[in-house]
Order: sequence, then C-alpha cells, then structure tokens
Amino acid sequence: MLTIPDLSQEAVTSALKRKLRYIEDERTKERDYLMDFYEGINIEDYVGNYFGPETLRQAVIPVNNLTRRVCSLRAMTYKKPPRLRVNENYTNYVDMYSLNAQRRLLERLTFLLGTMAFRSKWNELTQKIEYEIISHFEPIFLAGDPANKPIGICYPVEYHANARIQDPVHAVWTEARDGQPGQHYLLDENGRMIQANESNLNPYDILPFTFVHRYPPIRDFYVGNALDIAQTDLAVNVALLELSIAIKYGAMGIKFVSGVDDASRITIGTDKILYLPDGANFGVTNSGGSLSEIIEGTRFLVESTLNNNHIRAKYARNDSGNAPSAASLAIIEMENIDERAAMTEDTWRPWEHRRYEIDRKIIQVEARTDLGEDYSVDFLEPNYALTPESEVMLWDWRFSRNLATPQDWFDYNNPDASEEDKQKFANLQAENAEQDKPKNKLLNILANGTN
Repeated sequence: MLTIPDLSQEAVTSALKRKLRYIEDERTKERDYLMDFYEGINIEDYVGNYFGPETLRQAVIPVNNLTRRVCSLRAMTYKKPPRLRVNENYTNYVDMYSLNAQRRLLERLTFLLGTMAFRSKWNELTQKIEYEIISHFEPIFLAGDPANKPIGICYPVEYHANARIQDPVHAVWTEARDGQPGQHYLLDENGRMIQANESNLNPYDILPFTFVHRYPPIRDFYVGNALDIAQTDLAVNVALLELSIAIKYGAMGIKFVSGVDDASRITIGTDKILYLPDGANFGVTNSGGSLSEIIEGTRFLVESTLNNNHIRAKYARNDSGNAPSAASLAIIEMENIDERAAMTEDTWRPWEHRRYEIDRKIIQVEARTDLGEDYSVDFLEPNYALTPESEVMLWDWRFSRNLATPQDWFDYNNPDASEEDKQKFANLQAENAEQDKPKNKLLNILANGTN
C-alpha cells in the first residue's frame, strides 16, 4: 500500500517512483503463484522442485487443477446473473455480456486472491461501459484517511496472463479531493510521465474502480487468500508423481547386478539373453513403500482442505467407511448456503451498489444522461448439488416460512422458461388448489407450499 501526504501530481509521482517495481514484491509473487495454479500453468516447475532431474525423466508430471475447481465451487453468487431493477436506459450504456462474464470471474478470483480491483471503462467505439478485472495493483491512500478506502490506484497496464514484461507501463488514477482535481496518466518504470489524455486529468473526479474483498478487511487492505488450496494442489500433484513412480517400480522393480567389476557390458531386454560371469548375481528389488498409504494420505489432505473451505469431497465417508447419510449431506449443504448468504449480503450486494454509482457517473459524463439513484439487485439462488431428500427439505423449509412460493420453485428449476410456460404452471397451481392434496409429499409441497 502507498500513503501520500497530498494529491498533487508531484506527491503522487514521487511516491510511486519508489513503488514502480512492486511487481517483484512478495505479495505479487504469491498472487502469481496462486494464478498459476488457477490457470494450470508452470505446475511442472513447482512439482519439479521436489525431485531430481533423473526422477523427473521416469514419469510424466501430472497436472491436477484442484484450485480452479474449488474457486468455481465457492463462487456461487453469480452462477446465474442477478435480476437488476434499474432505469430501463441502463442496458443502452452497459455491455451486459461483459458485466455478467466479468462478475463471475471476479467472484472466483476474489476467493483465490483475497482482494481485487474492478474497473468500469467507457468504450468510445461502442458507446458503452465495459469492465476489466485487475489482479495486480497498488492502492493509494491519503494520509489520515481510513485504511480501507483508497483515493487512487496504480497498476501495470501491460501485465497480461502473468507474463512478466521487462518494461511495464503503469496507469495512475486518483480522485478529486480538497480542491485537487482527479488525475489520470501513465508512468514508465523510471517514473517518467506518459500522457493518457490531453490534460492528464480524471474526467470523472471519482475513481472508476471498485474494490472487493473475500471478507471485510481487519488489519490490512489486503485480506487472506486461497493459499491453502494452492498448497494442497501442489501436494496432490507431488503425491501423484510419487504414486506414478511407485507403481512403475513396484511393478517392474529395480534391477541390480552384483559380483562383477564392470556391469556396463551386461545388457538387459525382453529380447535378450542375460549372460552372467561366474560368481555374479542378478536380481530385482521390490518396492518397500505402500501405494495405499500415498493414496489415503492424499485423500485425507484433500478432504481436510475442502472441509475447511465448506466443500464436501465426492468420496467423503463417515466413520464406518460408508457413504454419508442424506441428513449429514443436508447439514453440509446448509452450511454452504449460509456461507453464500453471508458473502452475498456482506460483500456482493454493497459492491453492486458501489459499482452502479460509478457506472452512473461515467454515463453522466460520457453520455450526458442521468440514470437516477434507483438500483436494486435480486440475487438468484444457485443450483446446489443437493440430494433429492435434502432438496425437498430445503424447499419445505422455505414454503413453511413463506419464504418461497411454488412459482419460485418453477423459476429456479426453469430459468429459461417462457412467459407462456410460466402461465401454464400458474394455471396448474390454481387447478390443484381446488382438488384434493396430492399424496406424494414432494408434489404436495410444490403444488401448495405446505405439508
């Protein structure tokens, strides 16, 4: 983080000159490490650090992308695009495809990296707002301001796909404050200014960026990340390579010859006859390790890590070694639902409103249109991997507390249904209400919302 005494261009650039090489700091190295595992690149290098070159030639290094799958499982808020209640002109100025796609990715990367920046930017060609996710950045704070509200941002504009660029160019944005206009310009790695526009001014006065955290910051602007997932991912890939080598040598063994001065003249092959001089011995060792120990140890590590992140492994078992009961699965899934609800209300709903105010300001400046303050978000429930029993339990609970209607159930399970199909379902409910209650519990719940 960077703290400056005032918002003058001299104060900002002077402080940034000492920070322009921040792409080499420990935080960025860690974020690069996490992104590598998310994207499944450079894994061979990380696994290779645990083995010698001779060992690495014995087997293909596996790539088991646990990190990406966990991030996808934990990112539940934007599985389905939320319904927006906003001025009907909003979609005329916002690229909704860009927004929906970037929100989904942003949620996953926020879980992965802990803290992210999200830019709303005007496209002169399309006359719409597009969005950009920024994973590597330096927040700028004004001395005396709260430590969770940056007044500016600096980030490499040519940092792409984790590729290290020799001569990066950094974008600088600051908001207007205390009579100082907001600024926007570029800096090279030596701190030389490069013009971003005619005046090097921020045309919006506010930062066209929102910041989002995996959980509310406590001691630092940056919060905890998914390093435990990436480390487990690495351990699994190391174990899989060990397993591959153990299987190879367990099946074939290591051949040895004793009692000879020079074994280089002895050739071994399926199509060769082995000749040994008098007094020489030939043998094959057996593997002393246990393949089951490697497998069980890896499984325990994965299960523990997933449980710590509110995820149930597919092969989870109870103490007796049997598959978990429907009741235990329901408890786990309810924990996921509670976790998702907390993230929605504490993180993503406030973030949506902050982003809208930024979009509104950009549209005011660029399109000379005010969309107004009215903006609300209806987050849709994602499709959790529930058992049939636990799904009935969940909808029964919602119906009994008047938290959902049969129409909600229909919309949830039929997101692409036409208005005609929705009306047919509504008519069916009206007909069922006039008849006896169905005997089947699930049908009863879906038809009437009660037992």
